[in-house]
Amino acid sequence: MNLALNDDFRNNRALFAKRFPDLASLTGLSTDDDAERTKALLPASCEIVPSSSPWPTLSAAGTFVHSRIDPKREAERVLAAEGVFGPDGCLFCGCGLGYLPELYAARYPRAPILIVEPELSVLMAFLASRPLEGLLSHPNLVIVAGIPASEAAAVPERVGLADIASFDSPALVAPNKPWWNEFREVRARMREKREINANTLRRFGDLWLRNMCKNLPHLRERGGIEAFEGFAASLPVLVLAAGPSLDTVLPRLAGLARRCVVVAVDTAVRACLSAGVEPDFIVLVDPQYWNFRHLDSLACPRSVLVAESAVWPAVLRFPCARVCLCASLFPLGRYLESRAFARAELGAGGSVSTTAWDFARYMGADAIYMAGLDLGYPGKRTHFSGSVFEERTHAASSRLEPAETAGFRALTATGLRAASDYAGGTILTDRRLILYAWWFESKIAANPAHPTFTLTPEGVRIPGFGIARPDELDTLPERRGEIDARMARALERPEVSPDDALAFDRALARLVSAVEDIVRLAEKGKRLSEEGMRPGLAGSRRRDIIASLEAIDREILASEAKEVAAMVFSLAPDKTDGNPLEASRFLYEALVEAGNRNLGLISGGKKKN
Repeated sequence: MNLALNDDFRNNRALFAKRFPDLASLTGLSTDDDAERTKALLPASCEIVPSSSPWPTLSAAGTFVHSRIDPKREAERVLAAEGVFGPDGCLFCGCGLGYLPELYAARYPRAPILIVEPELSVLMAFLASRPLEGLLSHPNLVIVAGIPASEAAAVPERVGLADIASFDSPALVAPNKPWWNEFREVRARMREKREINANTLRRFGDLWLRNMCKNLPHLRERGGIEAFEGFAASLPVLVLAAGPSLDTVLPRLAGLARRCVVVAVDTAVRACLSAGVEPDFIVLVDPQYWNFRHLDSLACPRSVLVAESAVWPAVLRFPCARVCLCASLFPLGRYLESRAFARAELGAGGSVSTTAWDFARYMGADAIYMAGLDLGYPGKRTHFSGSVFEERTHAASSRLEPAETAGFRALTATGLRAASDYAGGTILTDRRLILYAWWFESKIAANPAHPTFTLTPEGVRIPGFGIARPDELDTLPERRGEIDARMARALERPEVSPDDALAFDRALARLVSAVEDIVRLAEKGKRLSEEGMRPGLAGSRRRDIIASLEAIDREILASEAKEVAAMVFSLAPDKTDGNPLEASRFLYEALVEAGNRNLGLISGGKKKN
């Protein structure tokens, strides 16, 4: 690679190292004296080649990724294509010599720009090609290079650009097609996940808010899961999910419990107790009433319940050794925790099983054994024998509506598809469960220190999971006495200090004040919008109103409570008719309603405190 060590390269290197120090260190650009070493280490797969114009072109892996005649003119034609690029930002798939991102940055000086490039050698050629001060000084530029496709695909979401438009040049991605295929696949999965989360928010957002406000006394008084960080160091952890294959493990559960820390999801607790085993930990994070019913009428005086603060309120009254809260998943809880006392965060991949696995990881498990994690329908069954779902369908069955009909409907309503199991066969699953499997796959890859095995290989195969038979665990030493002693010591730790409780009270009062300010601003904005729509209003007054509304918008967007109010606000349907002032009036009206909804529910929750 003809990496010319000229002034352009040196200046670009200095700008790049200042903007992206971690990436500069990775590429060997972090110091002034290592350019020759960097040049020697780079592969010869990239070559900067003169074109017929003053602008160089690039050959990567034997393929020209820009025009050999005039690469800059080529980029100008692409940028001019109507409807392709806009001011809201762009993800450029492939860097090349950066002609198109450079022109885009000049046209949209405030738009977010994300450049993703799998090959560090291409990035180096980019920096060596010509002066790049305009692009590298762009205030909203992010460059991702030289990392696995799955990690690169997660960057847009991590930097708040999950829905950014992308431009995919066939020439730029051609030298590394497998990488880009994986990148697209992971982005598609993440988009599916966001769609599911958005639909879930529309369906359950108000329920989450109502539950959390009713649970405010528990947020103030319950401790977090921090007492159990490292709890399972040097110990195996058995995580029990509630798939049909759990039936195959239950007969051996008592023996497994003598050797492993037992973590059960809420839907599997009844099965545990029927097998004579009280789990060490129960994980429940779903806010719905029916998740509470999985624990209804049960008692686990030796178990620790790990819950999220928006669960159905009766869950937090479950008779057990202690209730511990993980970090909240929702704006109201996050606001209070960030200003009072933080709680440890657990992963949420859409299923309680993902949270239970992540809790085992948080405890420092030596190995994690999963049972009943089918993520599909082995034998065309949906739940283990005796589950709440199964018992409910039997109780509601009749001659014309037998339990089998309810099971068939539950199975066929999900949009079935085939997937591989661990034995090379096939199992029926659906899109939602496949996303859960992908979550496990990505987390296993990121956490190799916690090897994970399935005891029930009839489920959907998850890359990274090993296979273990339940009888193989009989060779593990019995550790129940040690586990119980660790539990007793952990439960001796106090839950919340008086100072923490006082900090919570202050944070709640601050939140109420901030939401009241949002309501006041939105009410003012609504009045101004209505005035601006009056027929015959002087143009100068309308311009003043628009300026005032812009000031109100800035103040609302600067509020520390905007996300709390927006959780319910985002549920409101859009009734605008294209009139900007009418759209503003509707938005302010919806925001007033959302703010008052928050204030009313918070007030009701405080009365219980």
